[in-house]
Amino acid sequence: MKPIVLTPEQRREIQQRRKKTLDRRVYQRLTAVLSIAEGKSRDEVTHVLGIGLSQLGEWLRLFRNEGLDALCVLRYKGDPGKLTPNQVDRLRDEVSGGCFRNSDQIRHWILETFGVPYKSSGVKDLLRRIGVSYHQVTGFLWKADPGEQKEFVEKYRRQKAKAHRQGAGHTRRYFVDACHPVWGLNLVYSCWLLVGQRFLAGMGGGRKRLNILGAYCPDDQEYLDLRLTRDDINGEQFVDLLRLLRERHPETKRFILYLDNAAYYGKPVVKEWLKRHPEFDLEPVPPYSPNVNLIERLWRLLKQEALGRWHKTFEAMQQAVSEVLDHLDEYREELATLMVDEFHIIEEQEIPIQYKGVA
Repeated sequence: MKPIVLTPEQRREIQQRRKKTLDRRVYQRLTAVLSIAEGKSRDEVTHVLGIGLSQLGEWLRLFRNEGLDALCVLRYKGDPGKLTPNQVDRLRDEVSGGCFRNSDQIRHWILETFGVPYKSSGVKDLLRRIGVSYHQVTGFLWKADPGEQKEFVEKYRRQKAKAHRQGAGHTRRYFVDACHPVWGLNLVYSCWLLVGQRFLAGMGGGRKRLNILGAYCPDDQEYLDLRLTRDDINGEQFVDLLRLLRERHPETKRFILYLDNAAYYGKPVVKEWLKRHPEFDLEPVPPYSPNVNLIERLWRLLKQEALGRWHKTFEAMQQAVSEVLDHLDEYREELATLMVDEFHIIEEQEIPIQYKGVA
């Protein structure tokens, strides 16, 4: 029996697909692969999922030999439907271009292209049968430069290796960024409700904002920040954060801060302070590259845990933020996978042609 060994990136992708899938059968397949990779026995997995050993073995062979995409395709052996195999292939090619927003558009396209009529329910059955599902597209910042991102990650890894060679206490590295939760906004979400039910979610006026300037260390998961309710973040506040780092670790010989291109990092007050404290190095993250700034993932956790529900007052929202950021030790399980310093960079060949060469 060959073991299933997953890289951290493979594990995250499988977990994300399992979270997003609406098909119980695909969920079972992904759970089976994750469970075996975690060291559970085949008997345990088949018992929990309610499947046979031969079925489990087939899924594992499919994943091992053909990959994750093949595992997620349900191969039906029933009625092939009204379309010929060549027509199905053409339909799949058309769908893969992301041009259809709903099944009615597909139904009309099939009628106009092949002269084959389908009812609304029939076209949905067809789509499920040929391995087509309705899910969210993956957004990306098309102005980002994949080459610059790769150079940044390579430099980051060199600095990480050097810091480890120098031993504990010599160099500390932090990802720095700002987050600006606005009381009562962005609270419209989707959930299961009764048919025809209207569920109201309260929203504020958007005038009260909490400004957070945070620093996260990928080496020991330390997090610290400044939180402002009246002032915007500026150069003086950034210097205050640097002082806080210095006070927290007075024995450290060098601080490396990875940060974006916010204007306040280059203010005269910052430059003057850095001249007096040469132990601080500011390493810019490439433009339009939140995917290589680890602390952005922490902001996503904050939004999920504290900002995805209504708070009666601005102070209640502040308290919810504090319950997350001041107690990150309670989220160790989530952070163990979320904050791994593996960075997904869109390859040049993956970028759709319409976005290439656009300034």
